Amino acid sequence: MHKLRVMTLNLGGGEKNFTGSPERSENKAEALIQLIEEIKPDVLGVQEIAQYIDADGITHSMVDRIHTDCGFQHAFYGETLSMKRHMQVKKDLMVNGLFNDWWDWSKGNALFSNIAFSRLSDTSKVGVPRNVPLFQPASYEGSRDTDPRFVILTRLRQAPFPFVLNLHLTTLVGERGENAWSEVVDAARITRSQQISGVISLIETHVLMPQLPMILMGDFNATSEEYTLQELLERDHGIMELKPHENIATHPHAGTVDHIYFYPVSRLVEYQCFIVNSSLAHSISDHLPVVADIIYR
Repeated sequence: MHKLRVMTLNLGGGEKNFTGSPERSENKAEALIQLIEEIKPDVLGVQEIAQYIDADGITHSMVDRIHTDCGFQHAFYGETLSMKRHMQVKKDLMVNGLFNDWWDWSKGNALFSNIAFSRLSDTSKVGVPRNVPLFQPASYEGSRDTDPRFVILTRLRQAPFPFVLNLHLTTLVGERGENAWSEVVDAARITRSQQISGVISLIETHVLMPQLPMILMGDFNATSEEYTLQELLERDHGIMELKPHENIATHPHAGTVDHIYFYPVSRLVEYQCFIVNSSLAHSISDHLPVVADIIYR
């Protein structure tokens, strides 16, 4: 039997942009470090984490901060958007960064682990996670509609060598709220289903068909009842959601859109999954962390 504690958290509304006063940013960073140290995950996946390079060439990175201050042995940052590659005058943060003499700013997903990453094909050797594109627009227009989307893929170098994927799927402007447009809602769901189909294509031959253990987590921007998750993941491929024991929305407007999945069910012995609904968690982001204790073969 093997046990892992995994955690996923979207830092949107928190530390992703390095905006606000230095004091406010530092307070949020300290709160995030405290939260992680309280939960003590073996593997942590975050979305919308950012870094920038200032005028003196110094890198200010939340990935480095978490890696060091939380004592994780291993860390990987997967860039999705940057000033250098996607500079857009409609994006206020990029314009402000330019006039603050930042050499670069970027955001993306990240994985932290107390277990080494292995090569995907040879678990006897140390490897590096891969940042795989799910959606890359022809041009970035400064809005979430054209945000590139990626999934981090890795494998843990500890028997039975589970694969771990961390992702952030698309949401579109106008999809949420009382005045959501039905056409936009439909378009967003289609886009997410295409991205999940991309994930399935990525892992089908090398993970799903041989029924190797896999943990899939992140901000799916979809509740578990959406076709993208309920049908494509669970019904069609047997990738099981680890359902939290409490009914709490992980985002105040979107609902419960942050999830952890496990495959195959035959390897799952038992699990406990919960949403961290503390005042500390609320002070860090507009998303709440999802944590799962997984016992598997």
